Amino acid sequence: MASSDRRPLLLAVAGTATAVAAAAYLWSRSRSGEAIAGAPDKVSDKSASPPPASSTAADNKPAKPADAKPTEAPPTSADEARRHKERGNKRFAGKQYEAAIAEYTQAIELADPTDPEVSKFYGNRAQCHACLENHAQAESDCDAALRIDASYVKAIARRATAREKLGKDAGALVDFTGALLLSGMNHPSAAESVDRLVKKIAAAKAEDLLKTPMRCLPSPSFIATFVDSFREHRALLKAPPRCTAAEASATLADANTAGDKRAATLVERALTSMRQKQYEAAMPDWGAAVCLVSPLGDAFAAATGVGVPSAEQRAQALAAWRSASDSVPPPSLALSMLGMFLHLRGNYDDAMACYDYALELQPAAIDVLLKRSSLWFEKQQLPKAFADFEAAVAIDPSHADIYCHRGQLHMLQQDLQKSVDDLKKSVKLDDGSILARIQLGMAHHRLKEVSEARAVFERAEAAFPDSPDALNYHGEFLVESGDLVGATSKFEKALSVSGNSYALAHVNLGVLKLHSQQDIHGAIDACKRAISVDPLCETAHVHMAHLHLQNNDLAAAVTAFDDALALLRVKQELEEACTMREAAAAQLALISENPSLYQPALDAQRQQAAAMAMQMGR
Repeated sequence: MASSDRRPLLLAVAGTATAVAAAAYLWSRSRSGEAIAGAPDKVSDKSASPPPASSTAADNKPAKPADAKPTEAPPTSADEARRHKERGNKRFAGKQYEAAIAEYTQAIELADPTDPEVSKFYGNRAQCHACLENHAQAESDCDAALRIDASYVKAIARRATAREKLGKDAGALVDFTGALLLSGMNHPSAAESVDRLVKKIAAAKAEDLLKTPMRCLPSPSFIATFVDSFREHRALLKAPPRCTAAEASATLADANTAGDKRAATLVERALTSMRQKQYEAAMPDWGAAVCLVSPLGDAFAAATGVGVPSAEQRAQALAAWRSASDSVPPPSLALSMLGMFLHLRGNYDDAMACYDYALELQPAAIDVLLKRSSLWFEKQQLPKAFADFEAAVAIDPSHADIYCHRGQLHMLQQDLQKSVDDLKKSVKLDDGSILARIQLGMAHHRLKEVSEARAVFERAEAAFPDSPDALNYHGEFLVESGDLVGATSKFEKALSVSGNSYALAHVNLGVLKLHSQQDIHGAIDACKRAISVDPLCETAHVHMAHLHLQNNDLAAAVTAFDDALALLRVKQELEEACTMREAAAAQLALISENPSLYQPALDAQRQQAAAMAMQMGR
């Protein structure tokens, strides 16, 4: 299980800035006072009744008695249109929707198409269609109304409802967002609908993304931290290589190399790649080693040098490999490593199959139980996740890795005291785990045990002075404690020991720059540096998106969210990023479609949000 929170804690520092960026969300609850969307619109009073005719007598006509009624001018088509409209309103009030539609249709046919009032005729007819569940006709009438008056909020909201009923959720979200903006954020039903739809769309997109394997592995720094959390893996990677890369390649090129020796050579070359943090190169070698003994590695057959073996060849290779000396890593390790990489890439079913077979070969493989527990958690099957932890404890209750990973799971479940208890035990049993110390400090901090957290981070830095992880997370703790100068020093040192390649430190320095100097462009530049040194750092892409939102650059924000979504694999993080992305995209669609109408409304909302944020910060 990876770190419980890969994003910098500094997000909390930019409280005011984040509140300003929240203008983009638009689904916050609005004020009350919305007009009833279902009620028909009334025409203006200027033509509710015909004007009196002139009282002047016509030429050569006898004068009329004094009490005679004045002569009325014949009604115009506009007058007739408005009368039909008023009759339509009465039919609507009586729930006579078909009759109302007929009246509104008459009004539309009689009216001058350039008359702005015609938009209400279409809008009211749309509402009748909606009441009759004729949502396609309702959408069409709203389109006609909005071609006449693009700012007609009721028509926008009615079209949004029709589109949602028709399953056009993205279009409905755009319309509800437009209605909310043009009403000055004073449209409760639109606000509620934006909230509902943006979450619905985000959840569906996140689910689809989780079902789609990533095209690449996560950030090398993230994988390195994850691998380092397994004591046996650390020892294996610190051991001197058994052969050079050239020797390994020569062995694999020899067609006469036996299957078990070929597998051992592939394992050795994979370990060499991992020592150099070249994980994309390591993964196919682990897969090829598995392919020699199981179909689970067939996708990597090209790397074996001999193609896909027969079932008999696999059985022979597996038997020989399992009987090899203890100095040769067992086939269960190759399955564990392949499973881990598939897991990290989002191939959950294939990863589970590898873990299951590894445990079949070696039931006491604790690293596999812990990795499978993490996968159960990501599949939202907590009982099975904890069952694997219990199985590991039964095998070796003194194994530090169990408590490190279970402590993280407790933290993700917000069971912080249990997290502290497990992580303390892990650190006591294995003082070489950086991750256990960092997680312990974070758990103390979340429990508001500041002095304990400070001591843990200080000890972690003293034990691992050249670890950018230890320095960075110590810096994040100092930010939370209000020591920005000390935090800056830690972040800068993290960059120094990593040769400026530690992306999170770049991100954190950028957020500090934003917080202390209100330098949003400097913060964006820092995120750009983070992405340049580690293009796979999802945290940098997420922060970049938020910064673009705050800088009112919706197009850049949507692009940055898309970049982040291609990398994120934690469901909650995916849903949060999708939610932000869809809200920003809806506004961008409005601005692109009608900038003169929506840009002023959006600017007014941003000013209102900024004023509220400043007031909250006092």
